[in-house]
Amino acid sequence: MIREKKTNRKELEELLNKDEEPLVQELKSLGLGIDSVWDLVNNSPHQFLERDFTGDYSIAYETLVKHLDYHPKTIEGIIRALTEKEAKKIATDKILELFQKETDKNLQWVMANALRTLMTWSKRQKYPEIGEILKGI
Repeated sequence: MIREKKTNRKELEELLNKDEEPLVQELKSLGLGIDSVWDLVNNSPHQFLERDFTGDYSIAYETLVKHLDYHPKTIEGIIRALTEKEAKKIATDKILELFQKETDKNLQWVMANALRTLMTWSKRQKYPEIGEILKGI
C-alpha cells in the first residue's frame, strides 16, 4: 500500500510539473528563478527554510492571472501566489469570477481566502458566500 501511494504521488507530481511548465517558462522569461508556481507561495526569507526564490514578484501578477486554467492543484498555487494586497487591481475580478463558478470545496476556500485579502470589507459584503465558505471549512 505504501509503495502504491508513493507511485501515485510520483505520477501526480510528474503530471503537475508538466501541467505548469508553460507557466513556469513564462515566469522564467520575466526573470524569476523558479521551478514551480509554488516557489512564489509564502516566499519571504525565513530562518528555518531554505528557498531558491524570495522577494518581490509583482511583475508576475498579470501572467499568473492569465494562467488560471490548469490542474486544480496548480490553480491553487497560482491563487495562493496572488493572495497579495499588491495584486488587488490585477487579480480580484478574475478570482471572484472563478470563485462564483467553482464547485471544489478546497479551491472555493483558497479563492475565498484570497478574496478576503484582495477585496475591501465593504466590497466583500456584497458576496456573503465568501464569508460562508471561510466559516464552513
